Amino acid sequence: MKVICAGWGRTGTRSLKFALEILNGQPSYHMQNILLTKRDAKLWHGLIFNKNIQDNFNWDDIFKDFGACLDFPSCNYYKELMLAYPDAKIILTVRDDASWVKSWNVLNNQILKSFTFRFLAKIPGTSFKLQKDIHNKMILGPEGAFKGSKSDEDRKKRFNEWNQSVIDYVPEDRILVYQVKEGWDPICKFLDKPIPNIPFPYKNKTKNMGHMSRFINLIFIIILLLVIGMIISSLFYGVQYFG
Repeated sequence: MKVICAGWGRTGTRSLKFALEILNGQPSYHMQNILLTKRDAKLWHGLIFNKNIQDNFNWDDIFKDFGACLDFPSCNYYKELMLAYPDAKIILTVRDDASWVKSWNVLNNQILKSFTFRFLAKIPGTSFKLQKDIHNKMILGPEGAFKGSKSDEDRKKRFNEWNQSVIDYVPEDRILVYQVKEGWDPICKFLDKPIPNIPFPYKNKTKNMGHMSRFINLIFIIILLLVIGMIISSLFYGVQYFG
């Protein structure tokens, strides 16, 4: 683990994920890993909801072979990760609070409140259900990042408080406060890496959130087709058996 990113989601973490993969030559760990990998969802769920294992948790169970971690819920544990990986540097991704809360609301309304996500999150044992539990605990709930805040103004306040708390906690020589619009130069200087001869990988802009929505809808359609196929197969073999 070379880089621990303490910034919240919707601060350019997906763009930075790809940038760090280019610089480190290793994959970067992002919140999407939890949604796409049930093993990871189960590991995080166990860590978050079982306090008995938190003090002695082996972070390599999640982060082995990853060069960086970003977004929720990794950022919630940046202090613990600093102890586990004492040579890792810290990047705090920031943006102005108005654009951040606007982007958060787009994610919430288009993805998290969508019929497809809510339906899949009700299926016990799925990564969607585990992700929803993690989301509610580590972001929305009273113990989470938002501290139970409901309004945009209160969430912007929590956002700014978090950013300042990270700045106050991390030693100056170990932290970079960074906006992805700054591109390659600041992170390359901070990590002592040459600037790549390729454009900075800007990803996941608010206006492009439809891509994620379509992916989740595709998962739903696949599951629906599998269920229909199983029902048709059962009926077919049932008719053959009794016929």
